Amino acid sequence: MGSIGTAALLDVETTGFSVYADEIIELALTAFRYDRVKGQRLEVISEYSALREPSCRISRAASEVHGITRRMVQGHELDLRQIRAMLRQSDFIVAHCAAFDRSFLGRLIPSSRKKLWLCSRDGIDWFAKGFESRSLEDLARAHAIKNLRAHRAGGDVATLLALLSHKTCRRTYFHELLRNAGLIRPQRHKA
Repeated sequence: MGSIGTAALLDVETTGFSVYADEIIELALTAFRYDRVKGQRLEVISEYSALREPSCRISRAASEVHGITRRMVQGHELDLRQIRAMLRQSDFIVAHCAAFDRSFLGRLIPSSRKKLWLCSRDGIDWFAKGFESRSLEDLARAHAIKNLRAHRAGGDVATLLALLSHKTCRRTYFHELLRNAGLIRPQRHKA
């Protein structure tokens, strides 16, 4: 295995919060190369973002969060072939609330359940770093990262990419996420 890998960042917006009754109505995915040794993001290699018309209604509570209406999604479909291809080329998937995104994507693309998922919300000890909240919106604000489309899949993926690329001391949050997941071994210093 070479020193350059590929990872994917993913976010979904849904009709509600029940993985059994609700559906994905928006999905964004960004694939990027990273250095497996340094845990550093390199270049973005592909991006995908689209709306999807669900077979169920969009709850008022969900629509108030993301602003997506029935009219906006009417006639839209996800390109499942492109999504599968992007996921296949990735070593793992990162989402800010991975359990939520994984459960919804797993219903739509069952093979995605077999991928390694990392959670940027739970995989980094934000509270130990002095942050009062682990929400993507609050963490972005604390790092002066502007999310022009908060609670929309594309805006949240772009914000997460910027947050994980942020350096603290000499390392990025992405490096810490990989280290905490056991994907980067601590480097030994030569005497």
